[in-house]
Amino acid sequence: MTDDKWKTLILSDVNYQNLVVEVGYDGQLLLLLDHEQGRDCVCITLPQHDGMLGVRIPLSDFITQLKNSAENLCR
Repeated sequence: MTDDKWKTLILSDVNYQNLVVEVGYDGQLLLLLDHEQGRDCVCITLPQHDGMLGVRIPLSDFITQLKNSAENLCR
């Protein structure tokens, strides 16, 4: 089953040497993924309220924090 609300767009941005992936949900940009620091270091960037992009975070760190937060929530 697919969810048509999720959209992934692979593009090349002039601010990045490598490809960037935009991930959106229901017409809104959720995050950008890039591997600017090499293929083994994918980073995530979340948009800020003003529409600008926030800090880049290693994806592996972000996933670990999400898992830890979800586990704490379910205690």
